Amino acid sequence: MRVTTMTKPVLSILLLLLCTMATSANPERGRLLYENHCLQCHESNVHIRQTQAAKSLKALRAEVVRWQEALALQWNGEDVGDVAEYLNRAWYHYAE
Repeated sequence: MRVTTMTKPVLSILLLLLCTMATSANPERGRLLYENHCLQCHESNVHIRQTQAAKSLKALRAEVVRWQEALALQWNGEDVGDVAEYLNRAWYHYAE
């Protein structure tokens, strides 16, 4: 399947919806994904700075989708949901 510039945003929205619908995220698995793919570019201080990009759990999930796309990780909705859940429990503590 060829991904065009038109379908990429649609796929991003679909992935975000799928990870939002996931009911049983695995934060431990999310921690492992985060440590293997994300920690190499930034450390925990990015999560406690004053100018956080994510101001809600939905926005946090959107940021995970955005960065996994930027890194071409090809995560599925479960992967995104697990990482978002890990980050939320570890740093953000947003309510659903």
